[in-house]
Amino acid sequence: MHTMVKKSKSKTCYEDLNQFLDDLRVVGDLIEVNESVSPKFTIGAILSELGEGSGQAALFNNVTDYQVHTVAGNLLGHRRRIARVLGVTEDEIARTYVERKSQPLAPKRVKNSPLKEVTYEGEEIDLLKILPALTHHEKDASPYLTTGIIFGKDPVSGSQSMGLHRIQILDRLHMAMELASPPISVFAEKTWNLNKPFEIAIVVGPDPAVTIASVTRALKGEDKIEIAGGFRQKAVEMVACNTVDLAVPAKAQYLIEGVIEPNATAHEGPFGDSTGTYLEKENPMMKVTSVSHRIEPIFQALQSWSSEDSALLNLCFSSDLLEEIKVGYPFVRDLHMVSGTLFSHIVAATDPNTRSARRSAMTALLNGNPFVKQVIFVNDDINIRDIREVEWAVATRFQADRDILMLNDVTGSPIDPSVLPDGTTSKIGIDATYPSDEIHRFEKIAVPEHERVNARRILEKYLNSSARS
Repeated sequence: MHTMVKKSKSKTCYEDLNQFLDDLRVVGDLIEVNESVSPKFTIGAILSELGEGSGQAALFNNVTDYQVHTVAGNLLGHRRRIARVLGVTEDEIARTYVERKSQPLAPKRVKNSPLKEVTYEGEEIDLLKILPALTHHEKDASPYLTTGIIFGKDPVSGSQSMGLHRIQILDRLHMAMELASPPISVFAEKTWNLNKPFEIAIVVGPDPAVTIASVTRALKGEDKIEIAGGFRQKAVEMVACNTVDLAVPAKAQYLIEGVIEPNATAHEGPFGDSTGTYLEKENPMMKVTSVSHRIEPIFQALQSWSSEDSALLNLCFSSDLLEEIKVGYPFVRDLHMVSGTLFSHIVAATDPNTRSARRSAMTALLNGNPFVKQVIFVNDDINIRDIREVEWAVATRFQADRDILMLNDVTGSPIDPSVLPDGTTSKIGIDATYPSDEIHRFEKIAVPEHERVNARRILEKYLNSSARS
């Protein structure tokens, strides 16, 4: 049975994850699974199967061994749901993201929070029993938090910010985490250099605008919670933690507090990461001092190397990269990160321009970011988010001896397992555009637009009828 998702704009901000899920129910963009499912492999496998086509968000109401807890996943696994979070259409996502990111709103402090309805401290803490964290992949070492947003503080300035990092549950009191990206990595190093323990708070299940802001790139000293306020066009309410000197979103679902002592490490992994490969290394180890959650909490999960992984990273990475490249090359109209490649493969839509200008722009994209390994330039008549159209452009508008750009011995991605021991790689640019004066040879066939609209109207009526039957 095909389920149609109602096309309607959302409100400009959701107060919490519960309200977002209620909205998805109304528009038919949420699947609720009521049979018993295990957090070990089963839920992750279902999230993987949902895919990035018409795949809906999912809510698992009967999680094995976790009676009062539910698990939600694939929440931001499609552009239409990201559009709902921002209260815009899909075509307006990139522009809105950039505009609101430049309009941050300071958070608002509150005293009371549903986040603290249930609290565990001391001997009461057992992470493996409290958190319905998923074991995602066949060779994962143990359960992981894949939407754990870490909050930390700069020990010098006192400023606070956040970031999304992978977090492994080691035992009842300890977690290991990858702190490879700023601002949290910078805050931690500064603190340990002062020979002090680094206090952190981990939040799971805030409102979706906070999740989006947690993976966006922030300028030095910028608090990402203020960016979240800009995205939702309303200040995020923050509440003080129980055992560490930090504040977190008051309407989140779970809160884990603790400290990382200088030189406290543990072997983290293996874990099936966003790279699509298993990663493991020595990483900082946190000792937990407190765990809190709502009376009936919703654990937010994200299946790595999935449609949600790609959609979330695509929004932030592609939008920021587009703004950077347009400064020198304004004819680059839009960018898209190919799903599953973790920043590596980019498709760019361009306005008419010269071959030399396109090659310069390709070089800038490939050299300017170590993660980007392949760039395909297409004309603006190609839907860069439809891989069929992109491959059609390569098939009909590209000649290898004329339209390839190769860069050798350049800095590669630190998470690309194919890079050489010295960290270098080779990169490629593919020019799949046609000469502007020869459109008659390369014009893409099309149905009249008014007939396409009419066809969609007719189909939607029948598909909705099918969904009701």
